[in-house]
Amino acid sequence: MVNRFCKCYHHLAGKPDAAANFYNDRFIPTHWALNYFKLSECWGVSLMGCCKDCGGELEEIISLPNGLTGDALFQAIYDIVQTVHPYDVKSDALGYYGRCKERSEFYKRRDNRKQSRRSKEFLELFNDWDREAARLWLEKHFPPEKHTEVFRDTGGSLFSTVVRMAQDNGDFGKAGAILDYYLPCEHEGSTRERVKLTAYEFDFVPILNYGCEGIYIDCYLKGKFDESGRSSIHVGTLKTLRRDLECAQIMGELCGSLMHHAFEYVNRGENLHRYTPAKQLEAEYQRQLEQAGKADNDE
Repeated sequence: MVNRFCKCYHHLAGKPDAAANFYNDRFIPTHWALNYFKLSECWGVSLMGCCKDCGGELEEIISLPNGLTGDALFQAIYDIVQTVHPYDVKSDALGYYGRCKERSEFYKRRDNRKQSRRSKEFLELFNDWDREAARLWLEKHFPPEKHTEVFRDTGGSLFSTVVRMAQDNGDFGKAGAILDYYLPCEHEGSTRERVKLTAYEFDFVPILNYGCEGIYIDCYLKGKFDESGRSSIHVGTLKTLRRDLECAQIMGELCGSLMHHAFEYVNRGENLHRYTPAKQLEAEYQRQLEQAGKADNDE
């Protein structure tokens, strides 16, 4: 389903099948995208691209079946991204072909990608709030094949996971009644940086403060969380509109819970592996290969 037109399209307005013919001739895909706030409300997968003539942005939306949730929804999104090829035909003998050579090349490159890249590109489709669920689905259906292949968390997805852990543990009993919202940084106004966490020498630091509209908990990572050289990033916010002492005490207690769950999560064995720097993972992998080679020789 066509959803966006470039400046070239107005010349074809009113003609039968104008949109489909225009896209067939000129649409060059560049990447897939999901545009949603709540995953439960996501109704389609976008194939983003540009016009062959003017370079303007174009978008083709492939609708998802109604009512999908959980694993079925992830599977449907994955299948679309990996197999659907609008405006091109695919044959066993010729591969992809259509009116736009560049589009056929895009589909061909997609099919030739290794599973590790397919998985990482799939994970990047999702908002920080849903990244953990998408990662768990990937690890279940397409587990990494090498020690060095890991699905990284982002600062916002770590925040989201910590909030869910606190909720599951019952730590939102009091706070849930007074919170106005809680959001990872990806959803906040002008702050949309998605920092992948490639080091584990950091602390999760919730900071309680009064703002112009109430009390905020701004959550930061302090220390070494990647190779950028920075030592602090903002990863999410929890806010209440109240400003009284009882509210401050409740929010302060929630700070302690969030800090505890973040520590437990990051330092859990299987998770710590995903936060390990790439060079360290590679060194560990080489040692594993050497040990395996020695074991084969001993036999």
